[in-house]
Amino acid sequence: MQTLEAIRHMCDTSGQKIAAVSKAIGRSRAFLSNMLTRGNNPRIDTLIEIAGACGYKVELVRDGERIELEAE
Repeated sequence: MQTLEAIRHMCDTSGQKIAAVSKAIGRSRAFLSNMLTRGNNPRIDTLIEIAGACGYKVELVRDGERIELEAE
């Protein structure tokens, strides 16, 4: 799954509208919508914030080892 697809999926499954997720991470209502429309991938820290606002976490996985990334 591509990054922008994953963001749409997280918003959809969390039941939150894209504008609400933007506000939850302290951005303008149009921030996330504009990102998705323009096809711009977010920085990793922004992705972590979006995931958290939707009830997800971002992990790196290798051979059973998991590293959870947290927003600063």
